Amino acid sequence: MTNKIACSIAKGTARIPLRRFVAASALALAGLAATSAGAASYSWNNVKIVAGGYVDGIVAHPAQQGLFYARTDIGGAYRYNSGTSTWVPLNDWTTSANWHQMGIETIAVDPRNTNMLYMVAGMYTQNWNGNAAVLVSSNQGASFNSYPLSFRTGGNVDGRNTGEKLQVDPNLGSVLVYGTFNDSAQGATNGLWKSVNSGQTWTRLSGFTALSNDGSGAGVAFVTFHQPSANAGSATPTIFAGVSTASAASSGTTLYKSTDGGAHWSAVAGGPSGQYPNHGQIGKDGNLYITYGNAIGPNGMTSGQVWKYSVGQNTWQNITPPNPNNYSFGYGGLAVDTKQSGALVVMTMDRWWPTDTMFRSTNGGSTWTDVGATATRDASLSPWVKFGAAAAGFGNWGQVAIDPFNSAHAFYATGQTIWATNNLTAADAGQATNWAIGANGVEETATLALLSPSSGAPLISGLGDICGFTHTSLTASPPAGMVSNPICGNGTGLDYAKALPSKIVRVGTGSSVYGAVSTNGGTSWTPFANQAGSTKGEGTVAISADGGTIVWGPKDVAPAYSTNNGASWTSTGLPVSQSWQIVSDGLNGNLFYAFDAATGIFYASANKGVNWYTASSGLAQWGKATAVTGNQGDVWMAGSSGLYRSTSSGSGWSQISSGVVTAATSVGFGKAASGASYPTIYLAGTVSGVTGLFRSTNSGGSWVRINDDAHQWGGFSLVVGDPKTFGTVYVAPNSGRGIIYGTSSN
Repeated sequence: MTNKIACSIAKGTARIPLRRFVAASALALAGLAATSAGAASYSWNNVKIVAGGYVDGIVAHPAQQGLFYARTDIGGAYRYNSGTSTWVPLNDWTTSANWHQMGIETIAVDPRNTNMLYMVAGMYTQNWNGNAAVLVSSNQGASFNSYPLSFRTGGNVDGRNTGEKLQVDPNLGSVLVYGTFNDSAQGATNGLWKSVNSGQTWTRLSGFTALSNDGSGAGVAFVTFHQPSANAGSATPTIFAGVSTASAASSGTTLYKSTDGGAHWSAVAGGPSGQYPNHGQIGKDGNLYITYGNAIGPNGMTSGQVWKYSVGQNTWQNITPPNPNNYSFGYGGLAVDTKQSGALVVMTMDRWWPTDTMFRSTNGGSTWTDVGATATRDASLSPWVKFGAAAAGFGNWGQVAIDPFNSAHAFYATGQTIWATNNLTAADAGQATNWAIGANGVEETATLALLSPSSGAPLISGLGDICGFTHTSLTASPPAGMVSNPICGNGTGLDYAKALPSKIVRVGTGSSVYGAVSTNGGTSWTPFANQAGSTKGEGTVAISADGGTIVWGPKDVAPAYSTNNGASWTSTGLPVSQSWQIVSDGLNGNLFYAFDAATGIFYASANKGVNWYTASSGLAQWGKATAVTGNQGDVWMAGSSGLYRSTSSGSGWSQISSGVVTAATSVGFGKAASGASYPTIYLAGTVSGVTGLFRSTNSGGSWVRINDDAHQWGGFSLVVGDPKTFGTVYVAPNSGRGIIYGTSSN
């Protein structure tokens, strides 16, 4: 699916650090006095979508039935609760300073200790990203110790589909081996690292020199120990590592072996050439099974193979499933059945036509069954995965795990969700397997826009990859699926008419149509008939209070206005910018605002977008502007040096809570407290030295923290109050943890 590429870009760019707030010399600093009080009592939950992003790894614990872990590229890791069939998030405590550690690159368990869990956390290898950490838990992820690494890792870069790159010695649990990416800027740290004290400290294995340090491939694709080469209590001497680099693929030397615990390594000759390894596991039959593709993945594979290497006989065999129709695709996910010798499943990757699938063999790859060809799918838990079709597809970029205690029970994860079955072995008799959404509890979307109208649905969302939803309920995945007509890729902009709240406008990315209007609160949509000259869409959008005018700032053309619901557009005369924030006034239908976050210039229009003037300049570069519903000319600005307010349509600004609110990421407004005349203010920022979520019921005169250290989700990119229910607030984390909502009667 091409929208996965768009999401990867959106996820990455959304996390580039904001520039410093630059205050204009004329900016008034006479803010309200403010103090930080004790925390309010809040309950936090996910707005239920069910999954929504790439679950790029699933690990089953071999010693405890029902214990599985899943990792995601931007939304942390999860532990499966088999009693409730629900996944429990494990990384919500991650601070905003460590937002990048919500990308989980790899997971490992100690096969001899059901309590021990390890993961390497770090989202990007680029130099603006922080260093990674090894997270170690001795209670199945209920809490962690964090041990910093001296380099960056790529939980959300190409190659994240490989694995697992971290493994625990199955004979001696204090020993771990981890393989890095092949990053060109970090050559001195690329390679294999070993810990002998349960992940607390690490030493680079100098004898492993297989990486080319040229940025090609995924680096070390997988690590696996050969357990029979030692007895319990002794370090395992035989270790294998799959090497994914261009030079290794072209030469066919993609598998390396150590027989002395990692001190020395040698290439294992005889494997395929022109192929990058993806996953590798040793089966009960003593064979090392490996999936391959002709590209790093998860995109770009046009061919692939499956091989097995006999550890005892030092021989290779190509066991690639038949491809009679000559479809173009590679292979990714792999799971060996630990109860049945020679049984395994492999997952295709990038088989865009007719669809990806799973192949199963019970004889070591001599013959295969196409599991996906006859499988049935129940998507009722999250109907959106149908993507507007009559039935749900297989999904792409699949990863897989077979229950070590029950060969019929398996999960496979995709770029959208997790599927589960309890009759996988039916395929062995040529029967259909039955799959249902198995992702309950997983919420992994990148939230780009949120809207809580003054009537109708409590929330409407704009999301990366899966467009967005009209959330008539916060506790169930919307039965209508994604907003449609059109279904978009990334939903980037939302607004509603303040005096006519049933009228809503949205914009985003798509194939040719980028926006739509609803006149019934988001139940149905009418697409823009004209795209204002844009060929990319995106940007932000606003609609006048009376619903008669729409102003849209796409990414690639100058902002334009429409008085006929997008049938035609007229240029505003504003410059082209990729950073427009288009805002409608909270009361006056003639007033619009356009803030260029890249330049810090704030424009205003008093005649519905026809003419514009510079209201102020030198404002918060990369700040966020929000207008207060019900108040004319009342605009707030969140920026890296604090919180600012204008009551004159942006022509003059005052700093709010100066010296107390020292940084702000987003500000939103909800229903006023009992007896209060001004809306409740919700702030994502830093108050009295504490970074978190805050609430003020007295126009910013004082602030109360409403989240706690267990609920940080890697920081916050957007906060929106509910105008209908006091105390309810919606939060977009600075990671892929979906949409969070908080409730409180306090």
